[in-house]
Amino acid sequence: MTEQPSADLKKRYLAVNLIGLAMIGSVFLYALVVEVLRRLLAPFAGFGALSPEATGLLTYLFFFLTLGIYFVIRVIRQKLPARSPQLLPQIAILTFALCEAVAIFGFVLFLLSGNALDFYLFFAISLFMFYIFYPKYESWEKILAAHTKDDL
Repeated sequence: MTEQPSADLKKRYLAVNLIGLAMIGSVFLYALVVEVLRRLLAPFAGFGALSPEATGLLTYLFFFLTLGIYFVIRVIRQKLPARSPQLLPQIAILTFALCEAVAIFGFVLFLLSGNALDFYLFFAISLFMFYIFYPKYESWEKILAAHTKDDL
């Protein structure tokens, strides 16, 4: 009887895992686009006519948004699974999207200013966030077990 929920959980986890890997792959795709633009349009100065002050301001804004995203993910991952284990896939996909948004911040900065370092900084932060927030099957099992124990 416990085999069915475990098999269903495993299927859902594997599907979410595939989505997560695809989203991580898209972050690397952004890096490929950055390098292609740098080579083809050398010297690439960006598509926006931003002053260095505006670029710096936008960079700080994106850093603060990234910090906010970090805390939002932590709150979501702590609060929502306790309500329903059925939300685990949605929480994981939302987490992936928020982690990818950080790389998009860097990509936007690169497109506007032409500074690849801006992109690679946010790229690294994004990958780090994927690493620390990537869902683990064991934690899903613990959440499901705790929820079914509470139902008894």
